[in-house]
Amino acid sequence: MTNILINFLKKYKKCSHKNALLNTQEGYCPDCGEYLVKNYYIVRCACCKVKREAKIYWGEIVPADKFCTNCGSSEYYIEKTDKINFIDANWAIYLKETVNETKDSREHIQIWVENTENIKYISECKKKDC
Repeated sequence: MTNILINFLKKYKKCSHKNALLNTQEGYCPDCGEYLVKNYYIVRCACCKVKREAKIYWGEIVPADKFCTNCGSSEYYIEKTDKINFIDANWAIYLKETVNETKDSREHIQIWVENTENIKYISECKKKDC
């Protein structure tokens, strides 16, 4: 029974990316190898557009308080940005998100051929025994 539970936990264990993106905006996680991008999120009041403190609750970004301290509204929206200025740093939450790469993009091969006229000339020259 314990082996089944251990196998289940290993299968569904997610990498937390703690060692990734320490000094950069994007890159590969050294623990799991996924390509990550750092995104910033700011929660704003839908009524008066004031920035609100935010938290992550069960993987979802929500305001820390139920109601806006400026107008009392409970409605909010979330702004996503890839760069943040120092004024918004106190209000922003950042997440390390994986970039979904398709299988085709990894297996794409590109071949560059330059100056095809010379290649034809060389092949013709060999035929004529130059």
